[in-house]
Amino acid sequence: MAYYANQPLPDTNARGPAITVRPASTALLTIDSEDRYTDYTDQRINPTSPYDFTIRKPENMMAGFFTRLAVTEINFPFTVPNINKKTDKIGVSYSPNGVSPIALATIGLAEGFATPAQIATDLQAKVRALDASLAGFTVAYGGSYDFSGAIPSFYYSTNNATTIGFNPLPYNTPAYPFPPQTKQLFDLLGFSLSGTINVGNEIPKINDNGNATLCQAIRYIDIVANVLTSVSALKDQTSQPIVRDMLCRVYLGDGGGTGQSTTSPSSSTFCPPGCAPLTIYRNFTSPKQIQWIPNQNIPGCLQFQVYDDAGDLLSNSLPPSVGYYNQNTDWSMTIQVTEN
Repeated sequence: MAYYANQPLPDTNARGPAITVRPASTALLTIDSEDRYTDYTDQRINPTSPYDFTIRKPENMMAGFFTRLAVTEINFPFTVPNINKKTDKIGVSYSPNGVSPIALATIGLAEGFATPAQIATDLQAKVRALDASLAGFTVAYGGSYDFSGAIPSFYYSTNNATTIGFNPLPYNTPAYPFPPQTKQLFDLLGFSLSGTINVGNEIPKINDNGNATLCQAIRYIDIVANVLTSVSALKDQTSQPIVRDMLCRVYLGDGGGTGQSTTSPSSSTFCPPGCAPLTIYRNFTSPKQIQWIPNQNIPGCLQFQVYDDAGDLLSNSLPPSVGYYNQNTDWSMTIQVTEN
């Protein structure tokens, strides 16, 4: 076999040409809710909520020919109590001795973080104070009257002939000035209306069981910054009635530190996420990639809002009597900005 002139000899080692591959260049845009203040004097004089604020800088927040934004990390102290102004009241209907006319009342629990056992103790005390015939009323968490195992539900009994039922409060009324999308104490306790009297309240019984519940007023939060998601062609969708483009959704379910997986629901120490203060840390392994226009800067004015699982601002669940009592529970996030 002959080889012609100027023709390369065959590569007997079967080596291919090398191609250098490297990740796209990135930068970090770090956000801290505390930076809504110019200094600590401003923070002391003009306290505002960390769940609805605007950060302002005299220059662009970021300039450069980047095409993607992604929240890669978040640290969020959760200090909104599960018994708050939306979940602290419940209606009661009872019939002394089971033959007297049905009486209606509204009771309120103490606002604050509470475990299921603490909620049961408070509810029991408030019901007993309604009437002498309810002095023997008991309520407990972690079982039922028709199931022998320890399950995460409330069960109660008057322990005499008196009958009792629990009821949600009517929405959009002076008694409960919130829309029908709002979770009440009735729902947080896992109660249901198995049968109602003519005024729409539960038929009183000697005893009853609730459905399974972890006593969580809020199960997740959505963090929204419309400026950062405004240019993305791919929009978010949700099963909720109100749809917002979000930076990320943060679930309380794996916040850690509560020991709920190894503690029986019947134990007084059983504390699901959301029943005590906790700091949620997430390092997103698959962050949402938000499209950005390369020749557009991120402006120096960014508004951030945090919504609960009912689509309401998280600050609207705070006790009004103490104002911004959690104004210093600031949260922070890391946003990765990618060149291409």
